[in-house]
Amino acid sequence: MLALEGIRVIDLSRLAPGPYGTMLLGDLGADIIKVERPPLEGMKRLTSKLPYLIEDSDDERTMAFLATNRNKRSIILDLRQVEAREVFYKLVGTADVLLEQFRPGVVRRLGIDYDTLKGINPRLIYCSLSGYGQDGPYRDLVGHDINYIAMGGFQGMVGNRQGPAIPMNIVADYAAGGMHVAIGILAALIAREKTGRGQYLDLAMVDGVVSLLAAEVSRYLVTGVEPRWQESMNNGAVPWYNIYETKDHKYISIGCIEPHFYEQLCRVLGREDLIPYQAATGEKLEEIFSIFREIFKTKTRDEWFDIMRQADNICVGKVYSLGEMLNDPQVLHRQMIVEVDHPKFGKIKQVGISVKLSDTPGQIRGTGAYPGENSEEILRELGYSKDEIGTLKEKGAVR
Repeated sequence: MLALEGIRVIDLSRLAPGPYGTMLLGDLGADIIKVERPPLEGMKRLTSKLPYLIEDSDDERTMAFLATNRNKRSIILDLRQVEAREVFYKLVGTADVLLEQFRPGVVRRLGIDYDTLKGINPRLIYCSLSGYGQDGPYRDLVGHDINYIAMGGFQGMVGNRQGPAIPMNIVADYAAGGMHVAIGILAALIAREKTGRGQYLDLAMVDGVVSLLAAEVSRYLVTGVEPRWQESMNNGAVPWYNIYETKDHKYISIGCIEPHFYEQLCRVLGREDLIPYQAATGEKLEEIFSIFREIFKTKTRDEWFDIMRQADNICVGKVYSLGEMLNDPQVLHRQMIVEVDHPKFGKIKQVGISVKLSDTPGQIRGTGAYPGENSEEILRELGYSKDEIGTLKEKGAVR
């Protein structure tokens, strides 16, 4: 048995955060039905030039490896057409959850807003995910991850004295967006067990970014001190919590905050004389930085890792490239990279399932559907006849 077996989720989202959130639910057993719009020619042209935009790729091999597409079925509905909306309303009647990622106001114009749909299904949990939320002065402002981490205060803390850095789209899209979607939906499902009613979830990615900064916000509210680049422990101000280049021009991370960790680090580096100076400032601090930098350049990254791994009480980690991480023995042992069977391409690799449940473990039941692949199957489940399906296709309401 799977934890969310029997839960049906309608996924109207398109870009990274929504599909990732429903991937997490699908891995745990939910029946995810992607309701996709007809292909946008402009986006097709763009993705042919920028192939890393794989969420919108229609290349078969690319889509096969897209983990956020797995455990999902697909139907294409042109919700601008009355006939397509009638199909959608029937689908809503069978659903537990709906996720949409349109700009605020669009679902009302389409006639698929929460007030309309809860009249069809009062137990429906309706989740709206947007950049800034459904209200407030920025509700209509468009954006992407880079904008949300900027407005949420995260980007201003990531970088060096030359300026802010641009991280990959993990913080706003996946952590603040996708993971909050999964958490919110799971909480609403538990609440429904108690009340018998569905509810509306208004999730904003900027809200999620601010929430992820809970510790830093708390410190600021108490001290009034801004966390600045390379001026606080967590972003490069101290030598015992930092990243160092090694002999082979790779990097290693050190996180020896606790005094006994710092002491052991100094011993392994052959500089016991630095043990009393963990709290050093000014010239002494810069001296320790300089000493550490020179020492780490005497061995390769992997040599340092092996030495420090064997020595107890040193917090150490290799700074991996993505390709290196995929072959790390701990990652592989934890089944975070797995092989799955694809009907056309055979064995392919995907990211594994991070939530390990002892009684109801997650499962990759399918590698995902191409847009519209399951349209007829879903329509038959809703009670449509072969002739009715043909008529809907002729009108372009369904594809």
